[in-house]
Amino acid sequence: MNIINKILKGDKVIWIVTLLLGIISLIVVYSATSALAVSKYSGSTGTVLMKHLGMLVFGFLMMFGASKINYKHYAKIAWLLMIPCLALLLYTLVFGRNINDASRSINVGGFSFQPSEMAKIILITYLARQLVMMGDTKYNIKDFLIKLALPILATAGLIFSENLSTAMILVFVCMVLLFIGRVKMLHMAALVGLCVVGMGFYLIFDVVKTNIDNKHRRQKAEETMVISAKTGEFKEKQNRIQTWSNRLKSMGEDKGEIDRFDDKHMQRTYADIAVASGSVFGKGPGKSEQRNFLPHPYSDFIYAIIIEEYGIVGGIVVLLLYIILFTRVIRIVSKRPITFGSLMAFGLGFLIIIQAMVNMGVSIGLLPVTGQPLPFVSMGGTSLMATGIILGMILSVTCSMEEEQEMSKEQEIQAITEATQNERELESRD
Repeated sequence: MNIINKILKGDKVIWIVTLLLGIISLIVVYSATSALAVSKYSGSTGTVLMKHLGMLVFGFLMMFGASKINYKHYAKIAWLLMIPCLALLLYTLVFGRNINDASRSINVGGFSFQPSEMAKIILITYLARQLVMMGDTKYNIKDFLIKLALPILATAGLIFSENLSTAMILVFVCMVLLFIGRVKMLHMAALVGLCVVGMGFYLIFDVVKTNIDNKHRRQKAEETMVISAKTGEFKEKQNRIQTWSNRLKSMGEDKGEIDRFDDKHMQRTYADIAVASGSVFGKGPGKSEQRNFLPHPYSDFIYAIIIEEYGIVGGIVVLLLYIILFTRVIRIVSKRPITFGSLMAFGLGFLIIIQAMVNMGVSIGLLPVTGQPLPFVSMGGTSLMATGIILGMILSVTCSMEEEQEMSKEQEIQAITEATQNERELESRD
């Protein structure tokens, strides 16, 4: 036990919760990837399981490695990586892999990598550093815009066009972090205004660009139809406003008047069936039926599969694990208010809990479909790596707290020992 305590330093509760999430991930992903195994791995579910196990182990290694670095070093690392991070996001936006009309990832050594996952970590850590450096000193709106607002707007702006939900979560977490860091409400209102204006300009640009693209695509389609005796039909590409509005409208539609199994409502329908059929205790491990119909049962809708197989009880257990994790982060803030370590730990921990809540909300039908994975449970290399790094950085702060507590105890024991020796010396003299 002492050996484990020496190796796995930091908050033991965080280690235990992460281990439990990893075990849940292995079990549920193994069940949820049956269709994926058939389509890509000739039905070999063992191959998929071993691949996911490797990703989980890598996530734990990243967590272990990040926990061994003194958290104060992350302030300098984030400051140095802020500009390269923005450059990588821009590169991904222009040259990234285009999947479903969105460029979110790039190929690195044969693996798919999403720079936005690392950008979230870097931005939050950078903000924690800047908030502490600015402290209670009087700063003007110019300092706020350059040192705080600009990095937020630049990072979220480069993510926003390809991944709205990630950008919105990131901005929300940053706003809460600024509030805790005692940034003036007037300055925060200015940041919100800039976000709204920036979104407005982008949407206007996107509508114009989409109309121009559709015009060119229609012309090419008509030419092709003439050559091929007018076979086939042209389907217009939707702009972002249409895509987002359709997702919101689908939440409030009368389910009796729509085809719930068309392409537009299919994901929502099968997720609802999975949740409803799970009842209190679920169908049992590996007995999910909707995993064969949901497009991404091992990532975006993994919480629906958890409820289908383990019922409401299983869903509550997973929810409680994330709540316990966040309470440990709150514990850091309560012991170290307004320091770099506490702000960084809170921002990163809050990011995990919000992402988890969004994934759960989508799975049970409270939120529109977004594509957010369930941290350290959903299948995905970049997500597991990023979550591992985040948890390791939080553990690094708790390691420092434990060391300080040990030092204070040693100092207390030393003071008591010295006082006892002085008393004995006085008694011997008497």
